[in-house]
Amino acid sequence: MEFVLNGQTYSLDAATVRARVSRVEPEQIRTHWVDIDGRRFPPKQAFRVATGLHKKPFISHYAVRIFQRLGFSTSPIPGAEENMPPSPAAAGPPTVRLSDESAVDAFRRLDGFMSTNALTATLADLEASLAGADRDQSSRVAIESGFDEDLVNAALVVRERVGMLDTLIHAAVITQTLPLVLEEGEQVLKRPSLGAGNDPDRVFDLETNLRVAEFKLSSWKGSDGMRQRELFADVVGLTLDETGRRRQVFVVGELPMRFLTQSKRNAAKTLSKAAIRLRTPAGMADEMTVADYTRQSGVEVIDLTTLLPGLR
Repeated sequence: MEFVLNGQTYSLDAATVRARVSRVEPEQIRTHWVDIDGRRFPPKQAFRVATGLHKKPFISHYAVRIFQRLGFSTSPIPGAEENMPPSPAAAGPPTVRLSDESAVDAFRRLDGFMSTNALTATLADLEASLAGADRDQSSRVAIESGFDEDLVNAALVVRERVGMLDTLIHAAVITQTLPLVLEEGEQVLKRPSLGAGNDPDRVFDLETNLRVAEFKLSSWKGSDGMRQRELFADVVGLTLDETGRRRQVFVVGELPMRFLTQSKRNAAKTLSKAAIRLRTPAGMADEMTVADYTRQSGVEVIDLTTLLPGLR
């Protein structure tokens, strides 16, 4: 059986696994295991012994999948229902807790890839390489890219652990900001929108008796077309409040500040993909720029790093 690890192709068969692993004693099992001729090994130990790849980074899930493909019994992988015992439909699929060891391995593998690859540039090169490729060419490109099964497994494990990270940051930042900005006599009128979701009763992230506000916490990199559209749509949304309260949008860093206050991008075109109710706001002329409209609207643009210096 052939497999790809870190952009290189290797071969392995069950007989080789048995022959090489029979010479060593199993190390302590923490979470995952593979049964080889009646003895249970940590999959990473067995994989390294069987392949000789002692210095290649990989995660336990990857080794487990290789052993499963070779016909060995293993511990189940979280989320892989085919490896779990059947259960009544009403009970739903059983769950397996993701171990700390698996999470650490996955973070290390993913961080190693991301720290040595500029993802945007890597994807652009990969797209160019795949344009016009046939099956053999696409196979070669896939191997050389490093986008192998182990990397996918690592990303899936990390996503399980931090899938709600953006929501957590959004909630934590608003919670920390409130005591810093609320004025004497100011009260939060509605539950602030700390998480994701479209609650028609909560139009803004923050609504008090003195202000309406939106929080945009994305970290801009320089090529931020979608972030620009979303941020400007929030500015326009704030102008729909006609109560006379202060209108504020909180952002992180210089790039979004500069976009709203200096951009010469056409305002109407920037809203072309926004919700219909936002596309034709009052007072927007055809040739008006994003900076013109932001200035005319009276929306205050506030850099959150002046309040919470640790943000980036």
